[in-house]
Order: sequence, then structure tokens, then C-alpha cells
Amino acid sequence: MARIRHLAILTEDVDRLVKFYTNSFGLKIVQGVGTATYLTDGHVNLAIIPIGPEREIEGNQLKEGINHFGFEVESVEALVPVCKQWGAATDVKKRPPNREAESRVWDPDGNPIDLSQHGWPH
Repeated sequence: MARIRHLAILTEDVDRLVKFYTNSFGLKIVQGVGTATYLTDGHVNLAIIPIGPEREIEGNQLKEGINHFGFEVESVEALVPVCKQWGAATDVKKRPPNREAESRVWDPDGNPIDLSQHGWPH
């Protein structure tokens, strides 16, 4: 069974959000890949991502706020036909190597979902 493993928030001010979540909720900073700062409660991670570099990759339409969520799965390959069968808006696509998740798919409503077999830092 897949497990929700992370939520990602895009922001102009990473330090402000990191201070908020670590001081308000006791989340801990953990090591990760790429430009994000990764926080965890020991079960689910929160990626605080600077929006500037993401806009350079994905375009100026990106807005601050919750951007995507991710699942830790046993097999990305096994999900490809299942996601297609159940109406995914896109095929499962590989992510660049500087990302924590290996793949991404968009649900029928267009919400981005990261898929990772190797798990996330915690």
C-alpha cells in the first residue's frame, strides 16, 4: 500500500516558513536533494521550496502555496497502467535527478502527485 510521504509548499521566503513550522509545530530539518528545505514530523515531510528556481523550470504561472503532494510506493512501474486506467490526466513521467521523487503523475483534476520508491529523508 502507498503512503502519503510529503507535501510541498512554494514560497518567496523559505526562512520565514521554516522558522514558522519548526517553532510552531516542532518539525525538524532533515537533509534532502535540490533547493528545498525539508522538514519532518517523523512520519510525513514538508518540502519548503523557493519559488524562483521552480518558475525558471516550470513557468511564471506557479503561485505560492501548496504545490503538490507525494506518495512512497512499492513500484512506480506497477502504477503506470493503474493510474491510466483510473483516469490520470497525464502519463507517469520521470522527474529530473535533482528531485527527491523519481516520478510524477497528475490526478484526474490536475493535481500533481510525486511518486517515490526510495522514500524520503526522515
